[in-house]
Amino acid sequence: MKPPTTSPPRPPTIAPAPAATRPASSTRIQMSTEAPPPRGLRVVLNAVEGWGKTSCAAFATSPAILMAEGETGYETLLQHGRAPNVPRDKIANWESLLTYLHELASGCPFDLLALDALGGIERLCHALVCDREFKNEWGEKGFSGFRRGFDVAVSEWLKMLQALDAIADGGTHILLLGHVLVRSFKNPLGPDYDRFTGDTDPKTTAAATGRWADAVLFGTFRTIVDTGALGGKPKRGKGIGGQDRVLYTQHHDAYDAKNRLGMPPEIEIANDPAALWSTIIGAIGTHPVSNEEKSDATS
Repeated sequence: MKPPTTSPPRPPTIAPAPAATRPASSTRIQMSTEAPPPRGLRVVLNAVEGWGKTSCAAFATSPAILMAEGETGYETLLQHGRAPNVPRDKIANWESLLTYLHELASGCPFDLLALDALGGIERLCHALVCDREFKNEWGEKGFSGFRRGFDVAVSEWLKMLQALDAIADGGTHILLLGHVLVRSFKNPLGPDYDRFTGDTDPKTTAAATGRWADAVLFGTFRTIVDTGALGGKPKRGKGIGGQDRVLYTQHHDAYDAKNRLGMPPEIEIANDPAALWSTIIGAIGTHPVSNEEKSDATS
C-alpha cells in the first residue's frame, strides 16, 4: 500500500521590510549653507637649505617670527642686511611657546605668524614629554622605547595646532617653516625608494601637521642632469644648473606636498626674497580642477 502523498510545507511568509523613512525634523539640528567666515591660511613650507624659507616669512606683509632655541637663520640675514627688521622672539621651551600662542590668539596684531623651524619646535615638545613622562630618560627604557615618547608627544603637538587655529580664525596667516632631509620610504606596493620629507618625525608630528595644514609646500632648486657624456651608462649623471627656485604643491613620490587652495602643481619662484610670500599668495586659486583631481577628491 502506497503512503499518502502530501505537499511539502510552505516556508513562512516574510513581510517586506518597511521603506526607510527620514527621521522627523528636530529643532536641535541646525545646519547652514552660509559661506564660512574668512580666516588665515595654514601653510607648511619645507625647503632645502638656502632656498629662502626664512626670507619668505620676513618679507611678508606685517610678519612676526617665533624662533626655536638654536635657530639663527633670521638673525644672520638681519645682521648682513639681507632681511628687514621684523618683530621676533626666541622660544626656550614648550610651555613658553603655548603661552605665547594663547596670548596671540586673544588678539594678534600681525598679518603673518611664522614658526622657524619645525624641527626645533618639535625638540622643545619632546623635551617636555621626556622630562615629564620618562624622568628625562631618552633611551630604550624611556622616551625612545617602543616609540612611546613620540606617541605621547602627539597630544602636546595638537595643543599647539589648536592654538594656531585660534590665531588663524582671527585672520592671521600661519607659516610653519621646515628643513628637509632624504628618507627611505617603505613602499608597500613595490620597491622602497628615497624621497624628500620634513625633518620632523614622519609617523607622528609630520602626519598630524600635514592633516592640519591647508597646504604643504616643497621648495627646491630645479635640477638639470647631464647624461650626454656617460658613454651609454645612464645610471648616474652630472648635475648642472640648480639655481632656479621652484615650489611644488601636490603629492609626488619624490617629496611631501599637498594643497587645498587651488594652486598649480609647480610654481616658478623669482630670484627675489621680497617676492616669495606674495608669489605663493598670488598662486592661490589659479589652477582649475581637472576631472582626475575631482575623482580623487570624491574617492
